Order: sequence, then C-alpha cells, then structure tokens
Amino acid sequence: MFNPNTIQQLKDDVGVDVLAQLMQVFLTESTKLVEQLTANSVQQNEIERLAHSLKSCARSYGADHLADIAADIETTAKSSPELANLESKISLLSEVHKKTLTSLPKLN
Repeated sequence: MFNPNTIQQLKDDVGVDVLAQLMQVFLTESTKLVEQLTANSVQQNEIERLAHSLKSCARSYGADHLADIAADIETTAKSSPELANLESKISLLSEVHKKTLTSLPKLN
C-alpha cells in the first residue's frame, strides 16, 4: 500500500526516527481527513478541499493508491453537481484508508 521508493527516500532524507514520527502524523491527519469526508453534513466544495488535502498528504508518504482515489474524488467534486456520484468513491476511499493504515511500513 506504500510506495517503497518513497519510503526509502524519506528514510534517506530524514532518518528512521523522524520518519516514524512523521508516519504517526500521517496516520492522525489522514484519519481526520477521511472522517471529515465521510461525514454526512459535508458540502461539495468541502469535499473537494478535503480530498485535495488527503491526496497531497498520502502522496507525500507514498500511499499512492489512497492518493489516486482522493485525486479522483477531488476531480469529481469539481466537475459533478451530484453528490451521489461521490458516495461510492468516498466509501472506497474509506476502505482503502483502513487497509493503508494496517500496512504501515516497518522502518527498521
């Protein structure tokens, strides 16, 4: 679920200890964004903003599949006036996020 090249680059750039801390930030922030996206009261322009933030966050940490789904949601939110078009994509995003969190890379 994580791009090994991105993880290795992060290890090289900041070291294992800092990367471990950063992965905790990713876990917390991505969970918060997914929870906000799945909230029933979220508006379409807010979906676009949240999806953009999640896309950037996920891509930075090598969670490319999660980032791709967030990018698709962002694009759909920009172009489609129907929230129904987003429901299944947001549901998929939530499932992929859960799988992503269970596959956090070993950093040693």
